[in-house]
Amino acid sequence: MLYYALLLLSVSVGGYAAYVALIEAPADAMQGNVQRIFYFHVPLVWVSFVAFIGGALMSIRYLQTRSMRTDAWARAFIKTGWVFTTTVLVTGPLWAKPVWGTFWNWGDERLISFFVMWMMYNGYILLRATIHDFEKGARIGAVLALLALANAALVVAAIYIWKTASHPGPVFVQKSGGGVLDPLMRRAFWLNFSAFSLLFVCILVAKFHFEKAAAVSNGHDA
Repeated sequence: MLYYALLLLSVSVGGYAAYVALIEAPADAMQGNVQRIFYFHVPLVWVSFVAFIGGALMSIRYLQTRSMRTDAWARAFIKTGWVFTTTVLVTGPLWAKPVWGTFWNWGDERLISFFVMWMMYNGYILLRATIHDFEKGARIGAVLALLALANAALVVAAIYIWKTASHPGPVFVQKSGGGVLDPLMRRAFWLNFSAFSLLFVCILVAKFHFEKAAAVSNGHDA
């Protein structure tokens, strides 16, 4: 019952957040209406990193306890994070094309580091799907999850290390005092931030129950 209430709240907040972002918030003075993608793109990045951190923590816990329940949480976190990361790779180019003139720049270290992170989690999902020994897959997957998180840390650092023209810096709050200052823009951002966080929790819990059932069906107590 609590889960369905949370799901309903997520949908309600998400609907209102989309309305504020697409209708109420003013268009950006420089980027125009395409800037509205920001309200979805940035929260998607946020929940992606939360998911991968959660997956790494559950992987460490699995290596300590060898609990298949903990491994089910790790798989749920990472697979949910992969979904959100994939949407980041879709919304990013949609924003980039009209603003910077290109969907993707292979010379941009920030974009490449994010793409490599996405590929590493693709590798995790592929590995878990192809190794039929659940315990062996869990051990190898846990190590890979920790390596992938190290690359995720590089992705965050890349925002500050590399200054490139084809990708913005920290656009919400900038050291120069810029960023999103209009109250309606901030409302749109924080509403979508909350909506995607709620949606993430809903998907994560559902995915955990699926992964736990998969472990049980393979003869493991989860």
